[in-house]
Amino acid sequence: MRFFAPQGIGDSLWALHKVRAIAAAHGADRIDLLLASSGSDEIQRRSLPFLERFPFLFSVGLANHTCLKRPDAPLTPDGYWDYVADGPLKGIDVYCLMPNAALERGIRLEDWLPEFSIDWNTMGEFSFLESETRYAEQLRLNLGPFAVFYLGPEEGNTTNGHNRGGLWSPQEWADLSRLLEGMGLQIVGVGAAYDKSYFERHLKPLGVNWRSFIGEWHIGQTLAVVKAASLTVAYQSGIGICSHYLGTPTAQWWRAKGNSASTRAYISFEESMAHCWTNPLHRSRYLPLIYGRCSPADIAAFAKGFVP
Repeated sequence: MRFFAPQGIGDSLWALHKVRAIAAAHGADRIDLLLASSGSDEIQRRSLPFLERFPFLFSVGLANHTCLKRPDAPLTPDGYWDYVADGPLKGIDVYCLMPNAALERGIRLEDWLPEFSIDWNTMGEFSFLESETRYAEQLRLNLGPFAVFYLGPEEGNTTNGHNRGGLWSPQEWADLSRLLEGMGLQIVGVGAAYDKSYFERHLKPLGVNWRSFIGEWHIGQTLAVVKAASLTVAYQSGIGICSHYLGTPTAQWWRAKGNSASTRAYISFEESMAHCWTNPLHRSRYLPLIYGRCSPADIAAFAKGFVP
């Protein structure tokens, strides 16, 4: 059975939480997943190496098709993305999975398509290579307890994204790192190559004492390190979402309702999207952060409960 989902790592992972239940209800024993795409560059393809690690997916690929009803008018007046409906999609013979439409409105993930059961252990089936796990264990031995920081891309922290306008500043990242270092945690920076400029231009000049691996690891190695971490602090992303599902204590940022993530159009989600996708068993190990309301001290106070 062929499924169609949004292209982000976190977005596609949310869809996986119910994909097997839906396939079983349709009598299908094979699952092929296609992601919405308008090209094949690194950003468009970023989720494929991630999804290839789930053994219950027979194949993964890109479909030259949008997940929005009308690309020329992609948003509702309320600031939500206007996704195609869940279910069969005319023209390309796929079953659409659009959990974001529910989550952006603050609906819990298990209440999206409630007739199908949810598997909260989906991320537990991600196949790590032995070399990745061994590397992460050695890193922890070399550094001692560490916190993973995912800063996000430069654009998303400056002109267009969840941290548009720099509501959480480079200085606050630096202040947080010093608080955590004072608690005995080393800081490990992670991310893709396209995330590197924000660190290089905005954090490095502040003299932070981090081990930056931004742009150096593929997704499997990154997540193995995240799993070994004592804490993850992340810009809204697949890194933070996976971190939570792996059971690592995680703090992750979201933008306040009514404060558009873009200057080009009004984009704004319910603030409960910050946590409505979380695993109930791990909820106490997750701190939802709203830009402009949380401080380095708030995150450090959360981290104290998990420092070895």
